[in-house]
Amino acid sequence: MDARPVLGGHLEVRDEGATLRVVLGGAIDLAVRERDAPALWDALDAPAVRGVDVDASDVTFLDSTGLSVLVRLARDAAERGLPLRLAAVSPRVADLLEQTGVGDWMAALTDSLTDAR
Repeated sequence: MDARPVLGGHLEVRDEGATLRVVLGGAIDLAVRERDAPALWDALDAPAVRGVDVDASDVTFLDSTGLSVLVRLARDAAERGLPLRLAAVSPRVADLLEQTGVGDWMAALTDSLTDAR
């Protein structure tokens, strides 16, 4: 078995009871989406999950496919009635969310869930 670390970025899913913690780091791109995101989509359907926290504080690069992971996560969480919180973001992620308007869109999804309760 090859024990070398995976180069590039990563997406980790951590089950913290009622909260699903998603940790992103490094370069979030197509490779990360294809390799790591399927575990995230499966984890969203766990019956115990009541919310999602995202830690993107260690992201150094985020391209359009990486951004699509956040967009799908926000959409899928909202469809399941799960609040999503951006617990921490790197300056790169914050800039991209602001420039694209995705940050405001994500906030509006979360607000709509809060208003519905």
